[in-house]
Amino acid sequence: MVRSLLFVACYWMAGCAPAVVAPEHSVANALPVWDAVEPLHIAGAPMQPALDIAVELFDPGVPREDSSPMAAVRRLESQLLAGDLRDTLVRSNQWGVIRMVPEVSALVPVSIRTQILYSDGRDLMLHVRAEDALGTLWLDQRFAFRQHSQGRDGFAGIFNAVSNQLLAAWSAMNPDAQSNLIEAAAVAYAETLAPDAFSGMIERSENGWQLVRLPASDDPMLARVERIRNQEYLFCDTIDEQYVDLMNRVGPTYALWREATLEQSEWLERYEQRAANREDNEGDGEFSRMQAEYAAYRSFRMQEQSLFELAEAFDGESQPTMMQTQDQVVRLEGTLESQYATWRRLLRDIYLIESGAATQ
Repeated sequence: MVRSLLFVACYWMAGCAPAVVAPEHSVANALPVWDAVEPLHIAGAPMQPALDIAVELFDPGVPREDSSPMAAVRRLESQLLAGDLRDTLVRSNQWGVIRMVPEVSALVPVSIRTQILYSDGRDLMLHVRAEDALGTLWLDQRFAFRQHSQGRDGFAGIFNAVSNQLLAAWSAMNPDAQSNLIEAAAVAYAETLAPDAFSGMIERSENGWQLVRLPASDDPMLARVERIRNQEYLFCDTIDEQYVDLMNRVGPTYALWREATLEQSEWLERYEQRAANREDNEGDGEFSRMQAEYAAYRSFRMQEQSLFELAEAFDGESQPTMMQTQDQVVRLEGTLESQYATWRRLLRDIYLIESGAATQ
């Protein structure tokens, strides 16, 4: 409520539009408790068998047609936060390879899909779903976290909790079930390329799934699938490269914006508390309050404007990607999602041609 009043005051005094829309505020205000910081469980070595995990680029939670500065910031933030989650999973040292992907597929045994429900630089609320390649839901939960100046750990409270809960689900499975999941995920990926050739190997029902059999180790079709899968992994590596480049270019400004938001919010809360206990003249107090609020807001707006300009410059920007097949170099353009979809279609066509299915 305090920040809402401040945005209105700023709009009246400086002509700036409110930075957070009302529907999002209603989501955040309905949240009863903010999650506490949870320490990350870090292993000396990854569990065996090592489980690979895919982190989908976050759903920013804004309409595609929204061209406002805050929507541009949210879309930028959706990539930065996905990178934070990926880095947390890597830092835990509990897993195999952690890959960022534009969209969830059967590429890896477990995928994480996340939507940003609310974010204002200080407070963050996410809806996180983790599902394995066979359709079993591991995690379906909302996480909310409020940064405090004492900790300055960013949003580690959320990402640590996600990693720890995935670890609990993975640890609850016996070694045979873990191995079966990894093997079944490979079969599920092969099914996406050649449904007829790999059908019947996994038995699915309302009660779950069962790995019935595996393809022969010397099956030439399996070798083709593995090669196509490795080509898809290479595309995911380019996403990591773009994420590192994005962090280098906009990460510092984004961090300053979050820090300014945090300091401004905590200052206003302390000021409100002091103002409530004062017995000054009401008119003079109101004028002083407006002056103080505007002064505190100026530094925040400077950081926010810098972030807006950066976000709008990067909004929708994706670097062209050069990918190489056995006999050609392919240039992919457009958003990461469209590049990924094009590359996957091309890989499937290559598989069909090599297997002879395209001519049948």
